[in-house]
Formats: sequence, C-alpha cells, structure tokens
Amino acid sequence: MMPPHGPPQSAPGMSKTAVAFLFLFIGLAVGFFAGIGATKAGAALLEDLASSEAPADLAHAQSYVRPGFSFKYPGNWRVEADPPDNDPDHHVNVESPGSCMTMIFVLDVPTDPADNVRAQIDGFVPKLLSAPARTPFTTWGKYAGQGMLLKGKLLGLSEGSVRVFSHANDKRSFIAVEQCHDEDMDHVKPGLDLVESSFDFSP
Repeated sequence: MMPPHGPPQSAPGMSKTAVAFLFLFIGLAVGFFAGIGATKAGAALLEDLASSEAPADLAHAQSYVRPGFSFKYPGNWRVEADPPDNDPDHHVNVESPGSCMTMIFVLDVPTDPADNVRAQIDGFVPKLLSAPARTPFTTWGKYAGQGMLLKGKLLGLSEGSVRVFSHANDKRSFIAVEQCHDEDMDHVKPGLDLVESSFDFSP
C-alpha cells in the first residue's frame, strides 16, 4: 500500500540552471574575500587565519558518506554541508583549522570537465590570484579528468595555490577545488591528500 502522501520523491539534483547559479555564487564569494583583503584590518584577519593551522590529524580520520559520494577527512577538520550556503548531497566544504579547504561540488548532470575548470578559473582570477602560474593535470585521486594548478599570491598577501579539477561520467560530474597558503602546506597537505585519495564517486 502506498503511503497517504504518495510514493516517495527522489531528491532533486542540480540542473544546468543550478550549475550556472553555483558558479555565480563562487564568484560572489571570491569577491567578498577579495574585498576583505583590500582593507588593512581585513588583511590582518586573513593573515591570522592563514597562520592558525595545525597538523592534519590522520590518526582520528572521520568519514563523510552520502548516497552519491563519500570521503575521509582529518579528525581536526570539519565539513560544512548545511543549507542555505551548502547542500549535503551536492556542495560541501572540507575545512582545515586555519584557512585551507577542499570544496566539492556534485552535479547530477554530465557537464564538460574542461568547461567546469575554466569557469572556476574565471571566478578565481584575478579576484583571488593575480596572474598565477598555471600547471595542468589530469587526475585527482582515482579519477581522470581536467585540472589546473594555479600558484601565486592569494589576495596579494602570501604565496598560495588553488587547485581545480573536474570529472564526468555518463550520468553525473563533480568539481573539486583546493585552496591553501604555501606556508601552511606542510601541516595541511596530508589532509588534502586524504580527502582526494579517499573520495569515492558513485556511478
């Protein structure tokens, strides 16, 4: 017998229109942080965030599991997945104790990885990174796709990097964006590597 409200409805995925709004949101967020960095007080705040890193706690790794994907992350990191800024099934931020992070976007449509990477770069440059050095790559974890490593001064303050990658299969796609200051990389890279190596994208 069917429940009184009818058959259960599947959670809506991200349409191509939603993808467009996603890229708009990223652009606005980058612009916000660029505005903070333009003031002396804001620059001091960002520098303080960048200097508050702790070594990634791999001994107490946690798991984040959703129907369409999963990954592990350090015990002293946190996952931001709550609405309205995030979506536990489509947009999560994996944040270190300081200011480094991996952003993961899961799209329920097969988008073009090269277009995804290009759109992300357009959002980050020149607002976050001015004239960065660019190095392409083609794998993230166990997935093949399109990627670009951008290196330069984050918000004009200190050397850092943004790493953008996208993969697509016949039904869905995902985008991963890593951001970190170079001075924090010794503490943070093991955590970034854990998220990347453990990420599993269900067909």
